[in-house]
Amino acid sequence: MSRFIGTLMRKKLMLNEQRLLRFYVSVFVAALGLGMYSYFIPVFAQSFGATFLDLGLIGAVCALATAVTPMLAGHLADRVNRAWMFSISLIINAFATFILIFAHSVFEIVILRLVGGVGMGAFWVTAEILVTDLAPVDQRVKGMGRYSIALALGALIGPLVGGLVIEEVGFVDLFMVSLVVIGISIAQAAIWVIPDYRKRESFPSEVYSGNLPAFRRLFPWYMMLLCYGAVWGLITAIFPGYANSVGISAVFIGILFSAFGVTRIFSYATAHRYLKFGERRTLLSISLMIFAGILTLAVLPQFLAFLVGMMLIGGGVGVVFPITISLISRHFPVEKMGIAIGSFESAVNWGETIGPYLAGFLASVTSIGSSFLIMSVFGVLMATFALKGRAYQAVGNKEPG
Repeated sequence: MSRFIGTLMRKKLMLNEQRLLRFYVSVFVAALGLGMYSYFIPVFAQSFGATFLDLGLIGAVCALATAVTPMLAGHLADRVNRAWMFSISLIINAFATFILIFAHSVFEIVILRLVGGVGMGAFWVTAEILVTDLAPVDQRVKGMGRYSIALALGALIGPLVGGLVIEEVGFVDLFMVSLVVIGISIAQAAIWVIPDYRKRESFPSEVYSGNLPAFRRLFPWYMMLLCYGAVWGLITAIFPGYANSVGISAVFIGILFSAFGVTRIFSYATAHRYLKFGERRTLLSISLMIFAGILTLAVLPQFLAFLVGMMLIGGGVGVVFPITISLISRHFPVEKMGIAIGSFESAVNWGETIGPYLAGFLASVTSIGSSFLIMSVFGVLMATFALKGRAYQAVGNKEPG
């Protein structure tokens, strides 16, 4: 009897691994399509005469939409089929890519990026919720790490391809190619993700006592994520324009973001190993590494220094993401996982809303290098909040069937 139960459990685990693998492939293809053009939006806007303040506004508008969307998407994901929500998020991203073809001014890009923000916010939340559904609780950091590898691989290859396409045929053709790739991910989701999805069962827990008490306990971590989001917004919305302004070509900007992606992938793959040092100690050290990376970008505006700075920041964010999302998600039961992941993404994306606009404003009144120098303080703030944060025991959840 025990042998039969053991065989049955192994079959369930293998089936769940297959579900996760198919899901990771769909995430990779979607990230590839989005990564081909997302980092080049600032350069695209500069072709219409955008200033650094304009770039900050574009980044802030997109991030504002991604800040508002997660809580709504998470709330809906707690009530409807989460695999369907994931597929709908891909369709929104495809539409957001398509309409960029018709942009002919900075103002139009600002407006159209609102749609892109909605799509990205819904995509991240629903994808992360699916990982928490499919990965065992004690393997959640590893599951998030593997999901993040799929995401980062797309972000690694995408900018390289995107930079080459821009150099050869321009932005409009880039958006068309990206649209086709995202369309493939939609087909994969329809064939693989939706039919395979099985929601995890849960049972009442004595740890969980409501959303507001959980939010209060996790407040320092949310503040850390706000600062983390400001750093992310600085790198994705302002840095491409910074690099372009000092004479770095689209191809080399793509290489910089690919290096950023390589170090993220390494960190995602190894983040679970750092847990032996403790969550707070790990996040404190990584925050200081991110600070050093931004400082490098600020004081040495040349390709090799940019490469070092981007690798330091990429390595840092690759550790912060899986650890903090696991830390937050494990304090909510499965039926509230949409709210948990939504709150995580909202905190990050409010930071992404503040970061680009603040950096753009600082660049307009000082210089772009000084702006990055001042923005490095967010790395120090991350370290401060990491010191104040506390870890709690996980909310009990059953393994997926």
